[in-house]
Amino acid sequence: MKFNTSRIATAFLIGITILGTVPSAADAQSKPALVRNVDEGALQPIQFNLFPNSTTSNQNAAYFQVPAGQRLVIEYYSAQAQDLSGGAAGMSLGTTSNGNFASFIVYVNKNDTNAVNQTTRIYADPGSFVQAFAFNNGTRCAGSISVSGYLVNIP
Repeated sequence: MKFNTSRIATAFLIGITILGTVPSAADAQSKPALVRNVDEGALQPIQFNLFPNSTTSNQNAAYFQVPAGQRLVIEYYSAQAQDLSGGAAGMSLGTTSNGNFASFIVYVNKNDTNAVNQTTRIYADPGSFVQAFAFNNGTRCAGSISVSGYLVNIP
């Protein structure tokens, strides 16, 4: 069977006339596909402060309990530790994820009270405790940490 090029071109032009124009790259940019984040509805924002301090010891901890049935995802923290007796101080943030405890040093200073801020991704299991631990080499310590993140329901 022999095809004539002009017949194919004619059929193509008739198809374009009936169906409309040929899509172009400009059409794709002017009519973007709509997308939806299916996880967003499950994310519940949370923020809290912990203040480990002691006037009689060189270490202390403060705790936040993650609600049962939810996982905590820490995305940001701001921390400061201070040796109230004038020496160096530090602070760690500890969590349990998949049953394993880990402690992250978030702040260490020497004779000052500068603060640190950090974006991060730290997880904590449902029902576990987030621990802020302040420590120093003196006789009194203080610290504060503000945490921001979200909770995710665990089925």
